Amino acid sequence: MRSYYSEEKYRITKRTVAILPCFDIMKQSRIILEDGTEISTPLRPYQLLQLSCRQYNSSIEERIFIAKRVAGVKGKVPVVIEPTTGLVFFPTKSPKRDDCEWYAWSHIRDILNVEGEPNGLVLTTDGHQIQTNATPYVLRNQLKATGELVARFQQLNASPVLES
Repeated sequence: MRSYYSEEKYRITKRTVAILPCFDIMKQSRIILEDGTEISTPLRPYQLLQLSCRQYNSSIEERIFIAKRVAGVKGKVPVVIEPTTGLVFFPTKSPKRDDCEWYAWSHIRDILNVEGEPNGLVLTTDGHQIQTNATPYVLRNQLKATGELVARFQQLNASPVLES
């Protein structure tokens, strides 16, 4: 696992698959990239999303407000970090909770049930499986709500850029 250095600024990109909390004294998040590589950072997942929204000249609060307005999403609001590049992430829990995980909508192929396990697995488009902290029901609902949000953005912008 590669460490985050204070002089680096981690920017969420199209390669980012998941941002997971890490409860370690030195690390607050694990970022999983599409090739399975992990990067650890001292920033919490919500802070990484805030930073990335700012890097794209917005704020996470503005992105959440727009998502609520555009798609009528109420709770566990997906965040469209950058609409023209398709950077859209959905949370597994309330976004400000320390144990909230974030997944890139464009990297999700399927949600899997594991017999005897209450939480689901995310199957990524490149074949990796990630154990989540949410039930398959919650994950499917979040995936569906995020897809509807992306569709609304496409309708509003009449742009095919957000396609997965």
